[in-house]
Amino acid sequence: MQLIKNTIEIGIEKPFTFLQISDIHLAETDENDSAERRNFANGRKGCFSYAPAFMEEVREYVKKTGCPLFNTGDMLDFITPENLRITKEFEAETGMILVAGNHEYWHCAANRFSFDDVPETYEKKNESLAEVQEYLKNDIRFSCTEINGVNLVCMDDTDYCIDEDIFEKLKKVEAEGKPIILLMHIPLYSEYLEDHAKYSLCAPEKYFENCHPVDVFERRPDKLTCQIVEHIRTSPLIRYVLCGHTHANQEILGKGEQDQIVTGCNTIREITVI
Repeated sequence: MQLIKNTIEIGIEKPFTFLQISDIHLAETDENDSAERRNFANGRKGCFSYAPAFMEEVREYVKKTGCPLFNTGDMLDFITPENLRITKEFEAETGMILVAGNHEYWHCAANRFSFDDVPETYEKKNESLAEVQEYLKNDIRFSCTEINGVNLVCMDDTDYCIDEDIFEKLKKVEAEGKPIILLMHIPLYSEYLEDHAKYSLCAPEKYFENCHPVDVFERRPDKLTCQIVEHIRTSPLIRYVLCGHTHANQEILGKGEQDQIVTGCNTIREITVI
């Protein structure tokens, strides 16, 4: 596990600290799953072998610090009864506030990540997210937690899109006039993401050249999302964006654009707000 400590300045009277994790990618199965399914999960677990030990370390660190825990998505690698059971238990133990990642709507019915598994409509995606939601207390599509006069907003930007309902909820929080720390799964596009820029929200069209059709289908944003991203970039209240998805630790701070912190796999960020 990697522990990274950050201090971000908003200008509040009473500083506070919270924790951010991302991209655990649980790939567990049980007797409810077929032998083929369990074999698929075993292959996926090899990619994320850190997950069980990391979760235990997170539990212990939450107990040690007493800090609120935010998870910016991909708690699951794909949807199974066992992954959902473990996630529900982890939430109860840590008080985790989870925002949906793209893997929170993957069923992988064909035991592979393929075009057939990509939701073709918001309705199909939201049906899968609703299935996950049944196991959790906090709203994985949109939630707001106020701490010492700062609104920590968790907002669903999975599928590389943000829908109008989510945007309206964000604007209602902005109407309160309090500074916002925005937590999403997918980072906003920035050239400072370097090789990971192709996995960002509203990446330029050049990143879709010579891409697999699945990648183009999933990553190309719609017009509304581009408008919402511009709103996020220019809103005086949205001070920082915290995200995951790229599996890398990156900080885009003081670069003359929206300040972002990207948290990678097997990492706890301890963020102090002053």
